[in-house]
Amino acid sequence: MIPDYKSNAVYMSVWLERDYNEVYAALIKIFKKHRIAYGIIPATKDVWCRDYMPLQLDADRYLCYTYRPDYLLKKSCDSKYITDSIEVSKYMGINVKKSSLVIDGGNVVKIGDKAIMTEKVFYENSGVSSKWLKRKIQNHLECEVVFIPWDKYEIYGHSDGIVKPLSDTTVLMTNYQDYDKEYSKEVVKRLSKKFEIEMLSYNVEKKDSRSWAYINFLTVGNLIVLPVFNIEEDEQALSQIKLYYPNCIVEQINIASLVKDGGGLNCVTWCRYCESVDCVFM
Repeated sequence: MIPDYKSNAVYMSVWLERDYNEVYAALIKIFKKHRIAYGIIPATKDVWCRDYMPLQLDADRYLCYTYRPDYLLKKSCDSKYITDSIEVSKYMGINVKKSSLVIDGGNVVKIGDKAIMTEKVFYENSGVSSKWLKRKIQNHLECEVVFIPWDKYEIYGHSDGIVKPLSDTTVLMTNYQDYDKEYSKEVVKRLSKKFEIEMLSYNVEKKDSRSWAYINFLTVGNLIVLPVFNIEEDEQALSQIKLYYPNCIVEQINIASLVKDGGGLNCVTWCRYCESVDCVFM
């Protein structure tokens, strides 16, 4: 699969401009400043496009999984917000390979020739053995998958709120050790079998619950867009990201409105590699 740091184009749902205009405007300004190709995804039903858009397997092929999130299905009124990713892919002319597996795109972090997922995917595909499911997932994603525990206090179960690639062999982990040492220890145990690990940490007097969102930053090529909340952690997050990604351009925007509704910058963007940026509406 193609990780975001090898992508060259970024897409957003039309709902980002409609519901979070200040975030949308700030992103577009950054994309234009750094000449990043961008486009709008048609026929979407909510803003969180990372979760329903296909996974790019190579330059020409994409995996379209079954998007059926339990956190939307539990409330009948929320089911209307489930986007039909097959329909969206047809509109965009994307060549997809279909999978019956129930997956959220936010639970797939692509790193080199591997991917990281939380074990929530086992809950979403119940009724089969975990051994069979692991084999099936890796077959469909066409790569090795490292499974980490699902923190059940976090209903979405997305790995993109826990880890981010530093390179093909190294991951950056959010500051779980600051508030759940046992969970952090188990995640490190699993990841360390395949990757080198670095960790974010914030030395503040009073922890802000939104600090999880720093790891959910947007990456497109060598551009990073990092959240800012006008809190003490902002400067510490920025200095650490610049240290860990010395060859990247780092911009910051305020996404307090997004995080209030449960998501971050990675959640509202979908990145891909296009051999020609003519495939992107500028």
